[in-house]
Amino acid sequence: MNGPTKMYRMKPIVVHDFAVELPKCMYRMNNIHSSRNKADGTEDHVSLPNQKLDIFDQVKQFLKNSQGIPGMAELEAKQNDILKQLEQLKKQIHSLKCDLNIQNDTSSKVIPKVAQCTASKRTKNNIPSTIVINANPDSPPYSLEILQRLLQNQIALVVTSYLHSTIASLPDQANVLKSSLENFKLPAVVPVVNVSLIWKNISSNVEFLIAHTPISGEVNFLRYLSRSTDTQLSYDSDVKSNEIDSLLDQCYLLVRAKTKTERSEILQTLQKSLSKSQWLAGRSQPSVLDVAAYSAVRQCHLAKDLNVGLGKWYERSQALVTS
Repeated sequence: MNGPTKMYRMKPIVVHDFAVELPKCMYRMNNIHSSRNKADGTEDHVSLPNQKLDIFDQVKQFLKNSQGIPGMAELEAKQNDILKQLEQLKKQIHSLKCDLNIQNDTSSKVIPKVAQCTASKRTKNNIPSTIVINANPDSPPYSLEILQRLLQNQIALVVTSYLHSTIASLPDQANVLKSSLENFKLPAVVPVVNVSLIWKNISSNVEFLIAHTPISGEVNFLRYLSRSTDTQLSYDSDVKSNEIDSLLDQCYLLVRAKTKTERSEILQTLQKSLSKSQWLAGRSQPSVLDVAAYSAVRQCHLAKDLNVGLGKWYERSQALVTS
């Protein structure tokens, strides 16, 4: 077959060659796709901004164009309240940041741990000048006593005790610790940290305050102090830092344990950490872990339940207090 093949021609289904008359009872809108400035000088009802607005400017523009809408005043008042709350939260975070001396370094990441204080590490020139601690008289923080002796050549922990209104009088064990802490003579050539020890009717866990926020757990106070000072308590750079953190959590749980079985399991874990070394975590000198474990064992009156290895470790820890 030569030449092009002709296609069959069909009749149109819809015919567009007649005028459609629009009803006159409807509102007539201008074409939003036409030019903004027409020949007659009128403008379309939709105008495009010359530059892209951020979310805050868009909200302001929306509120400006929404005057007179029912309920808009209440919505605007709620928004202002939320903005004020956000501003207060920003100030609180800034205050906490200043207290912890956290630097604006986006490259550093903080890894949370179980029951761990996430205070950043400071140098010796940034030692906190004042620390507030709440303690139950039935669970005295013996860590302060050993810390005071252990760090006396690096930091002077000056402890002042106060009696909260919830406590009528101190039991004998708390009175003995109070006298030991307040009467210990410290050298005057080292940085001073003032510790306000408030005897209060709280749980068995010690609380220390950061920017008026209570942090529970004596081990968390020790973590905070180790990161705030450049002393032998610091362990962030230690190859066994993860093990030390895990064992600190065990000391935290030992104080909270309610059964003899729970305490026995935790003591076995500490015994494995001690192994054949003189101090916990296989270290050759006492660390923050030994301070936490000594205080927990003494608070729970477990000295008689220790095996031979832990018993000798406990005696060495006590010798640090009496030395």
